[in-house]
Amino acid sequence: MTTTSFQSDIRTALERTGGDAGTRLHAPRRMRAIGYVRQAFGEMDMDKKATSPEGQKARISACADANGWNLIHVYEDIGWSGEDLDRPSLPTLLSGLGYEVLIVDRTDRLTTKKKDLDFLLALLEKHGITCVPATWSWEPLAQYMRWWYRRRANPVYALLDTAVAASEAGPAQGQPQATMTASS
Repeated sequence: MTTTSFQSDIRTALERTGGDAGTRLHAPRRMRAIGYVRQAFGEMDMDKKATSPEGQKARISACADANGWNLIHVYEDIGWSGEDLDRPSLPTLLSGLGYEVLIVDRTDRLTTKKKDLDFLLALLEKHGITCVPATWSWEPLAQYMRWWYRRRANPVYALLDTAVAASEAGPAQGQPQATMTASS
């Protein structure tokens, strides 16, 4: 898995900052992200591709690339349940050192309980970290997390919502919309 990506075209967006020596130009800093992969023992026995660590890592990496984030590391808790927070990688994730975005494949990879999700999101927010699922779903915890961040006007979710709205295409101009007709 590649944790950094080099684009063939060099980004031309530059920030201008003032100062005593005149205007200086420098490239904007990309947001740093880490990934988190969790798979319980029961999920390993069922050989589910949806929860395989390799699949989760691929979706996390794709999410970071799609959003222009610098994925610096992916932590793994293999063989650990989402029912409790007693997992080896969680203390490192929650320390919040050196990153702004935590990417999980799905919300249930972080936790399966709403009270634990509340605790984790509040702790991450305290460190200035936003948790983003690489795979959007309609499961209740995922929708709750979206609502939690939108209510706080989180800037990362504002950008994600803008990107999603831009990618959703409506009916083409001048094309008649499909209508249902009753057959006799």
